[in-house]
Amino acid sequence: MCGNSSSSAVFNFCNNVSRQIVNLQQCNPIFQPTPSPPLTYFTNTTGLVVNGSFTVVNTSTSSVLNVVYTAGLTVTPVVVTPGRSETIFFEDLRTITIESLPGVTPEANATGSLVLDLHYCVKCS
Repeated sequence: MCGNSSSSAVFNFCNNVSRQIVNLQQCNPIFQPTPSPPLTYFTNTTGLVVNGSFTVVNTSTSSVLNVVYTAGLTVTPVVVTPGRSETIFFEDLRTITIESLPGVTPEANATGSLVLDLHYCVKCS
């Protein structure tokens, strides 16, 4: 899931000629103990409005991933069960945390990936 990805369609939401849209695609491995407290995988400290999508892939055999993301002022939990994936579309992403919860069968570590496809505007010089 973390290999080369094709370019995604991006629309000009900057609405200003003096701004440029930046597209960032990144794949982050998930490997954390089960159970674990929420670990932060993304925090927007820039003040820029970040739009796009992210996919959480749970390759664990038993561990459940509890994903919590903040977009704007809304905090949303998403549960990703073993062997499944969830894709989330958002506007104004602030944070993503992932907590590993034990499943039916004990498992030492939760595994998977977090694939980010982020779009934001920057001011051109």
